[in-house]
Amino acid sequence: GSSSTATYTLTLTRTPGSTPPPTELLSNPGFESGNTVWTATSGVIDNSTSQAAHAGSWKAWLDGYGSAHTDSVKQNIAVPTTATGAFSFWLKVVSDETTTTTAYDTLKVQVRNSSGTVLATLATYSNLNKGSSYVQKSFDLSAYKGQTIQLYFEGVEGSTTATSFLIDDVSLK
Repeated sequence: GSSSTATYTLTLTRTPGSTPPPTELLSNPGFESGNTVWTATSGVIDNSTSQAAHAGSWKAWLDGYGSAHTDSVKQNIAVPTTATGAFSFWLKVVSDETTTTTAYDTLKVQVRNSSGTVLATLATYSNLNKGSSYVQKSFDLSAYKGQTIQLYFEGVEGSTTATSFLIDDVSLK
């Protein structure tokens, strides 16, 4: 028998910008459409100027009443298997609490199923996280690809001192 060898050169070129960026899965992610798509307790989706949004005019403003109060904002999303699972949002905590040790007022960031059952609490923020600016928080939700989930923010305020949880520019890709 006889054998022959041939050598081939294969050149791959990628055109810059040809890879589409991941798709934003949330509707009204910056709340700029006002009180649409998201399900929120009364007054949460807000465009007042007493607390600025991270971008644009609208944000979700949970709590800040200085009395026992629970606010929530949520959205159901069908996460395709092609999603990256990158979840992020911008958070600013404004609090009149002076303690540096006790979390009197809390914000839970949760993944729930479409029935509202908690699958995971991604983070809990509190008056101890207060600051003068928005800070971006990021999480990996790739475990939920192929499922319909509910992103759920729940702010619980104690009885006397006001803490506001301001959320804006939420993203899930």
